[in-house]
Amino acid sequence: MFFSILFIISTLVSAQVKRVAILETIDKEGNIGYAQKLMLRSNLSKAITNTPGYEAYDRTDIDAIVGEQSFQRTGMVSEDQIRKLGEMTGAAYILVAEAVKVDDQNMFITAKILNVESARTEMTDNVLMGITASDVQHGCEMLANKLFGTNYGSQLGGSMPQSNAPVKQPEQQVVSKPKSEPSAIQQTNKINPITPNGNVPVQDQVGSLKNFDDGTYGIIFFLNQNGQGLAVSLDETIIQWENQTKNANCHDVSMLFNEEDCNLAFTCGIGKGYCESIVGELGVGAAPAAGWCVQHGNGWYLPSAGELWKLLIVANKKMGRQGPISQALSKAGGMVLNDGKYWTSNEKNKKEAYWVSTFGDNDEEDKTKAINVRAIRAF
Repeated sequence: MFFSILFIISTLVSAQVKRVAILETIDKEGNIGYAQKLMLRSNLSKAITNTPGYEAYDRTDIDAIVGEQSFQRTGMVSEDQIRKLGEMTGAAYILVAEAVKVDDQNMFITAKILNVESARTEMTDNVLMGITASDVQHGCEMLANKLFGTNYGSQLGGSMPQSNAPVKQPEQQVVSKPKSEPSAIQQTNKINPITPNGNVPVQDQVGSLKNFDDGTYGIIFFLNQNGQGLAVSLDETIIQWENQTKNANCHDVSMLFNEEDCNLAFTCGIGKGYCESIVGELGVGAAPAAGWCVQHGNGWYLPSAGELWKLLIVANKKMGRQGPISQALSKAGGMVLNDGKYWTSNEKNKKEAYWVSTFGDNDEEDKTKAINVRAIRAF
């Protein structure tokens, strides 16, 4: 009887584990090497398998099964293909990932989870990661947590996954979702840890995890004697300041004071007004950088040049991915600061806006160019 009970328990437990088939990484531009693809697939498999309730596998016979399927090259999957893959592999979900090389040191990975039973895309998310082995491991863990893990909830105003989605709900209390439907921006780059890496927020200090009342988190990078400060989001993205395809179609935001030179004067919280002006005049859809920031939740915004200087140059000491704020972000389960340019909420004219880089330089750039963006919040 004892062994019978054990058998029944093990059967019930195994039945609750959902299998995820990880397909070969799509590389449309052909610049992702075999070693990097192998690292991506292997680390994703490991990260998902370490997530309670899921088991990932990437057996070599999967490639033979799908080798002639057109979606392996294009990322397009028909309902019949999804169901056929489910029958052949025994998987409940299929993970399709696409990688593109951003520069010599970074690549951008986007992934979607396909439900075999419903033939629908249940979740999609992305992450920017370095190309070293450690960066790939950390990036895959981040992506797996976004898609499947218990460490991440909804920060950008979207709803939590439905019961048939492969994302495991956290046991902690989750902030109730807004009534509005999530936009296209809200459906990507979600990285609001309910309890990031199990860390408990400590007393406010630069580098510590700040727990806001609305359930969002950030790393403190500025704090004055009066207890006022600034926190940076745990996630980032690469996106345009304005999404018009031609400079002639871009707008001069009337509520922003245009300057010939980037004003690095620091005022805590000033970027919030700039960001609200951008979104209020252009709208979220036409202002991707500002829109992405404000949709993190109430109080989050695209930083001014001075605030960004305080983050990248003063607090992170011009050290980019290796700086103290980057290390604090990583410890909290977030994405480290990238080495490169970041958009500010300052503009020069209708064609150009200002950026500050992690290494201390600053200048203007074509608004239609996609560069790094971080959201910050004053408190």
